[in-house]
Amino acid sequence: MSININNVFHTYSKKTPFEYKALDGISLEIKDNSFVAIIGKTGSGKSTLIQHLNAILLPDEGTIEVDEYKITPQDTKTSYKNLRQHIGLVFQFSEYQLFEETILKDVMFGPLNFDVEEDKAKELAKTYLNLVGIKDELFEKSPFDLSGGQKRRVAIAGVLAMEPDIIVLDEPTAGLDPQGANEMMQMFLELKNDFNKTLIIVSHDMDFVYKYADEVILLSGGKKIFHQDTVSFFNNDHVYQYGIEKPQILALYENVFNKKAEYFVNYDTLINLLVEAINNVK
Repeated sequence: MSININNVFHTYSKKTPFEYKALDGISLEIKDNSFVAIIGKTGSGKSTLIQHLNAILLPDEGTIEVDEYKITPQDTKTSYKNLRQHIGLVFQFSEYQLFEETILKDVMFGPLNFDVEEDKAKELAKTYLNLVGIKDELFEKSPFDLSGGQKRRVAIAGVLAMEPDIIVLDEPTAGLDPQGANEMMQMFLELKNDFNKTLIIVSHDMDFVYKYADEVILLSGGKKIFHQDTVSFFNNDHVYQYGIEKPQILALYENVFNKKAEYFVNYDTLINLLVEAINNVK
């Protein structure tokens, strides 16, 4: 499912001293089966934008089109149940999405809400809990007894169990150790490739963005500043004016070879070049 965002504006606390324009005329397209990262400093509009994708927030002006669905300022938030089955959103603070008495029931809730039979919902819940690394012996525990990283995994399983076409993740590796974060990102990549999912990730981790994303969207002050393929983006000197950190692997390459990486160099190529350089030193 592709997404077209057309001249979208959103302002919080209108006509009060706290009025704040979070989105300021954003237009962009996210293609089907792509892996897109949305980045920017705190307050740039990232979380506000992704909450428009399944009509948690409605635009003040403009439209969002997701295949046959069209979100407009005149719509009601209650009219998007079917859309929300196609777009799964995992919030940054996963504990906000957990509420049932057991982990299994929590993950079953989404499918049951979309009229999936109970046995099928249980099967889906078990499948996706295992997929994100939650073992069977934890299924009957309370989700509130879990660590922060485990809560994040359960929240993600709850979204995956609805089998959405588009998966939107706000800081999905928060609370995970480096190994767990890499395992999670690899799982998302496999979902995209094996099941034709579209992935949209909000992240402050530029190394993960550089390694996994196909495209990068940079927001600043509620505006879209750049939307480029990942390699071109990180080789664009102008992006660093907006407080974006250079991926560590890219910075290491430039220090080792004393030159900027060529425009075609992706993450895996950089790794191979650095390994070759280390072996030559030996």
